[in-house]
Amino acid sequence: MFKMTRKLQELTNRGEELKIALVGSGKMGTGLVNQISRIKGMKTSIIVEEKPDKAKHAYLSSGVKEEDIIFTNKKSQAELAMKKGQFVITENYELSYGLDKIQGVVDATGNPPFGAKLALESIDNYKNIIMLNVECDAVVGPIINERAKKNKVVYTGSAGDEPGAIMELANFAVGAGFKLLAVGKGKNNPLNYYATEDDLREEALKKGLYPKMLTAFVDGTNTMIELTSVANALGFTPDIPGCHGLTTDIKTMASQFTLKEQGGILNSYRIVDFCFGIAPGVFAVVTHDADEVHDLMGYLSMGDGPNYVLYRPYHLTSLETPITIYNAIVEKDPTIVPEKGQVSDTITLAKRDLKKGQTLEGIGGKDVYGQIISHIDQRKKNLLPIGLITKKTKLKVDVKKDEPITYDMVELEEDQVIIKLRKKQDELGL
Repeated sequence: MFKMTRKLQELTNRGEELKIALVGSGKMGTGLVNQISRIKGMKTSIIVEEKPDKAKHAYLSSGVKEEDIIFTNKKSQAELAMKKGQFVITENYELSYGLDKIQGVVDATGNPPFGAKLALESIDNYKNIIMLNVECDAVVGPIINERAKKNKVVYTGSAGDEPGAIMELANFAVGAGFKLLAVGKGKNNPLNYYATEDDLREEALKKGLYPKMLTAFVDGTNTMIELTSVANALGFTPDIPGCHGLTTDIKTMASQFTLKEQGGILNSYRIVDFCFGIAPGVFAVVTHDADEVHDLMGYLSMGDGPNYVLYRPYHLTSLETPITIYNAIVEKDPTIVPEKGQVSDTITLAKRDLKKGQTLEGIGGKDVYGQIISHIDQRKKNLLPIGLITKKTKLKVDVKKDEPITYDMVELEEDQVIIKLRKKQDELGL
């Protein structure tokens, strides 16, 4: 990080800075604006927000003076404001990638259909794209990443988000010479597949979250999606559909995350999973084939082996995103990308009995929840990835509670970018 600080200071000394466009100023976006405001050499120059007052709050809370904030939907006015060193708020998302001086676009919307459109258009305008929209990455990340590589820009998930934090831990483990067996995250909330925003509205508002966002946490969909992004980065799959979801602690995890013939719970290695009892941390289960290494791990109080748990007890969400922004723009180094392709998928199951003709509510809604499975099984059974549900997705048939939903059961919004991308991705075998 001192390298980052030094290079940003060099930019500052030259009268330059990294200029960022932020799309979405909810809890994560507002935290990011405040964090960037304390980092010399980096600036949130423009915020795209459909509710401009939220963007204004983000700027004001970070110390920006009201007279330095400009609202405009026009490119010429936004460019002039940036030239003067002012801060721009806009409802026009095209300004996020349409301004020449912007070097990186941060998607903090959590909206898969919009995220696919924003990522593609940003890349086609040669902007680096930083995704706090793991919901989009988990379903069409591989094809978007291919487009980014062709255009020589960086597409990346964010440090601080669990997938990014897991990937950093995995990179450390492999870089140090260990064999990576399993990775995962702690689950903060209780698991209730059938939770709805009506159940959680009061709690969500107290926490400053959208009710649908908290619902996606509690019903497990968010966890499944995050693990899908990790799986696609590492080439891993869940050991069983939906994962084991153990209740555990750091001392016992290593013995549990071994193969069944060794007394553990796993059918195979190279898997993703989640656990209760270790939140909000992330973990990696590793081993080694050298006796001297096992001896040293015992000396270092890492356990008796043969497997060991590396554990990071926190992840700071968007407060860590500046690290990814710097690495993407300056070092051209992504935090996490689905470079192994669509290895796993989060598919769709019914939360309740659903009727033919009804429009489905997607992630965090009252109709469906997500479950991670291998991409091979998703293709074989023609199952619908939950990230492809849009506001106009309709059921063609009745669906029973807990029944998996297939492509044949729905009318998709075929003109949506995310639908077209996923079809192309599947055709290309990415």
